[in-house]
Amino acid sequence: MLPNSDSRYRKDGGSNNANRNKVLFCCAALALSLASIKLSVTNRFLGISNAAAEDDLIKAETFSFDLTDEENDITDTTPLFDSSFAEYLKKGLSWYVANAGSKHFFYPDSNFHKTWPKADIPYWTKKRFPLNKYITPGKQTCFMHVGKAGGSTIGCLLGFSLHCDTNNQTVTSLLAATTAHATHRCVHDCSDEAAYHLFVVRDPLARALSAFNYGKQKLLEKNSTSKGWVRDKELIFDCEFASLNDLAERGLVKDSHNATEECRVGAKNALLGTETSLIHWYYNYQYYYEMVSPDANIVVIRNEHIVDDWNAVETLLGGDADFTQEHVPVNNAREKKPEEVYLSDAAKVVLCETLCNEIQVYKTILKRAQNIKNEQYVQSMQELVTSCPKEAMEESCPDAKPDIREKVDGCY
Repeated sequence: MLPNSDSRYRKDGGSNNANRNKVLFCCAALALSLASIKLSVTNRFLGISNAAAEDDLIKAETFSFDLTDEENDITDTTPLFDSSFAEYLKKGLSWYVANAGSKHFFYPDSNFHKTWPKADIPYWTKKRFPLNKYITPGKQTCFMHVGKAGGSTIGCLLGFSLHCDTNNQTVTSLLAATTAHATHRCVHDCSDEAAYHLFVVRDPLARALSAFNYGKQKLLEKNSTSKGWVRDKELIFDCEFASLNDLAERGLVKDSHNATEECRVGAKNALLGTETSLIHWYYNYQYYYEMVSPDANIVVIRNEHIVDDWNAVETLLGGDADFTQEHVPVNNAREKKPEEVYLSDAAKVVLCETLCNEIQVYKTILKRAQNIKNEQYVQSMQELVTSCPKEAMEESCPDAKPDIREKVDGCY
């Protein structure tokens, strides 16, 4: 099933990359944001020399994000649908949003059913309106639902049967009307024929923090004998990692003796996505990225810029940029305690080091996104620098990218 020995697909870049001007962005403003890092405390804690840390600061303050000519080229700006057909689709969707009842629809041409003909596809893959017969697989967008990146919010807007807080949050748009299937965790219902693969992404460190809190909350809500629940319990409760900050400082910092070797190994492997503790760590950016073909057209909605990115994708399809913040619901959210969101400087450094390869995949997804312009990529890199400055600048990592062939094969 695999065309190469590394994964379902080797990801060395898209096929639509050519003739792009270089973008240089000097991060002079980083001096202000990085100055708040308590270097002396962090360095003592991690065993890093002050000279080395100061050298990293100097590099960050003068670093230029340089997109090569081959990266993220957008050569064809012709909308996927013409204006008259786009209006026809939106009118039909508008009627269903206003008049449809509780009926939900499974869409035809399911890739999941082709691969697993005897398996039941989950209910959440249903949509709240039927697929227009003219939206053939080659005209569809497939939703790559990355966990804890804002995907539930976007999924509800697209009309999927997720845990939406109201009965119908579907936005009358081309994006909703033409997004036909989804991939989430081990349910891969996306086709290589899809016109676009839509990723919802978020700062990798923020996503890791959200995934930890989500997993812990699920443990607190109910007891279970399922393998997943037991594995999460062993990592969080048995290892007594009260927070992600605690896991980082006790479980990831080198030469720390505040956790057992088993807990330390488990913490690192879980964050790398090589063990199944914490489901949204296991199904990470690397996994979703390796589930799409190397020449797939990728579009992105950044959690930090939902309105701008939704409108950019809608325009790419041939629709109007009329999506506003008022359309954005808040789903699957709860008020967080201060200790749940706190990360010390020491914790941030070691978490970012462990997430280095994941951060590089995140950057690659942004580079390949057809709706992300140069300045938007630089904007996201500037934001990434505030959480993981070293990894934002680097293009490679000290450790090799995890081999996830077994994970990908098992879900495809």
